[in-house]
Formats: sequence, C-alpha cells, structure tokens
Amino acid sequence: MIFKNIDSVLSQKFEGKKVSLRGWVYRKREQKSLIFIILRDSSNIIQGVIKSDSKSWKEAQKITIESSCEITGTVHKDKRAPTGYEIRISNLKIIGLAEVFPIARDKSTEFLRDVRHLWIRSREITAMLKIRSSVFEAIHYSSDPT
Repeated sequence: MIFKNIDSVLSQKFEGKKVSLRGWVYRKREQKSLIFIILRDSSNIIQGVIKSDSKSWKEAQKITIESSCEITGTVHKDKRAPTGYEIRISNLKIIGLAEVFPIARDKSTEFLRDVRHLWIRSREITAMLKIRSSVFEAIHYSSDPT
C-alpha cells in the first residue's frame, strides 16, 4: 500500500480514485449515521466521512483528536469540505489512540501556555512556523558566501 500526502490528493486527478493516507485526527464530529474526521499531516488537512454501515464504524467511534491513523477511501469533490475534497473512508486503522484532547474553545492564555506542546499543532501556529522557517531559510541562503 502506497501512502500519499494530503496536499497531493487535493486535485482533480485523484477524484474518484482510491487513496491511502496517514495522519492525525485534527477534528471529529459525530452524527447518528455519519462520522466526520478531519485528518491532518504536515502538508494539509482533508475531511473524511464514515457511514454507520461501514466496517470501520466502531474504530471511528473510538478515535479521539490527535490520534494517529491510516485511512483508505475514495476521493470526492465536495464544496462543503474545508479543502474542497473529502474521502469516503472504507478502511480506518488506529495506529496510536490519544488521550482526550484538553484544548477546547475559550481557554485562557495561561492554560494555553501550559499546554503549548499541543497548541502549536493548530493550523494558525503551524502556518506561522512554516513562514518563519521559509524566512530563515531565505536569510541563510542569501548570506551564504559560496
């Protein structure tokens, strides 16, 4: 099984095709007959959907935010999904089950400082760190005398 990164899957060339991804659960939302899992890796996020009649339904109910997993499913275009594409998950495998994620809305700044190792996983902080890394890389190469 060949795993793709999420950013490469977010294109029309993968629409309707079966793909396998690895990542961490960024968000999870449960409904009566559907579970939505937002999966993230170092490149981007993608929404996955599992129906109650799927063989992976029990795994999807157990999985928590920041758990690592592997998913396999078919890519479909959906305007409602955060990145415009979603995966209809046919197989979900939990690699590492995380404890209940302590960060929720409206937490104090002091609390967020105490769990900084978790807070830097947010999309806002990750984007800021990527920009910072690019700036440092540009400075490094522009000051290199060779």
